[in-house]
Amino acid sequence: GFPDLDTLFRVGRGQSQNACGCGTGSAASDMTKWFNTNYHYIVPEFSSNDTFNVSWPQLFEEVNEALQAGHDVKPVLLGPVSYLYLGKEVEEGFDRLTLLPRLLTAYQAILSKLAKQGVQWVQIDEPILALELEPRWQEAFKLAYQVIRGDVKLLLTTYFDSVLDTLDKIVELPVDGLHVDISAAPAQLETIVNSLPSDWVLSAGVINGRNVWRADLSAILARLQP
Repeated sequence: GFPDLDTLFRVGRGQSQNACGCGTGSAASDMTKWFNTNYHYIVPEFSSNDTFNVSWPQLFEEVNEALQAGHDVKPVLLGPVSYLYLGKEVEEGFDRLTLLPRLLTAYQAILSKLAKQGVQWVQIDEPILALELEPRWQEAFKLAYQVIRGDVKLLLTTYFDSVLDTLDKIVELPVDGLHVDISAAPAQLETIVNSLPSDWVLSAGVINGRNVWRADLSAILARLQP
């Protein structure tokens, strides 16, 4: 069901053993840096009996609100493979990647509902594609995107580094476009342009969000123009 406020605070902050009068408390979930930034995220915890359900309506409510206001809406989701990769097991001898088929049913439900709302594109972030991944994690992308492929177009999104090491796997995925971080890894652009399927959209991240100085837009445009 819908998680209540107490549950959300307990995940982020834990609960003192004296708070509920029951003599037992709960520890907060771990926090760690989001890749090479100074932002942090709460680390998902996985066990072998986990199931996944769509129980948080905020995304769909905000999509409806934006559509009613006349906006073109492109929701953003963290991709299923990155979600599992960035979490941790809480059982010994358990591999969280085995949860992928169960997790994909939730992603199917989310994307199906967004399609029914009239959404055309969904940005789906898989930042771990810029990491050095074990083969089993690389292969997980093929299964994931074959399963969740549906009626909305998917913009597979990466950032923080080059994806040239996994590009051969990326171009085989059933998606409709790729976003890459040209600000962090400009040398990858030419290879990516020459490698993408002809019917894909290429989105380029060209503004350095950590730079306090204004960008040279003319130089950026000259680099991007054919």
